[in-house]
Amino acid sequence: MVYLKSALELFGIVYLRFRWLPRLWCVWLVAVNAACLYFITHIEAQVVLAVTFLAVAAQTVIYKQSGFTRILGSVHVLWLPMFAWMATRIEVIASQPALANWLMLLTATNAVSLIVDGTDFTRFIKGERAPHYRWA
Repeated sequence: MVYLKSALELFGIVYLRFRWLPRLWCVWLVAVNAACLYFITHIEAQVVLAVTFLAVAAQTVIYKQSGFTRILGSVHVLWLPMFAWMATRIEVIASQPALANWLMLLTATNAVSLIVDGTDFTRFIKGERAPHYRWA
């Protein structure tokens, strides 16, 4: 129950406390990743869903321990092996245009997020460790 509360606080911060531009970006990021549900009969979408749940769980643990710090985005590193695996399936994916288009959009969106996450990680390593958003 404690982790459910932490997960809800985490999402609450993102959707209710962020400034409008980061909030809009997070809505886009979540929407593109959640589009996996439309393609859920494909193994690629199932993997995206599993990695998303794993990332949210990891972020919840980090949030519970350290608050809303710049390290939270580091869990998106989980996307790298996911996309490496998908690259091995490029021929299968390419044969399904709708799936391929969504995966290209997902890759581009998540790549931008990884750049932001890398910047946040660097700032965290350099000493910006205090929570910069609070729920309560």
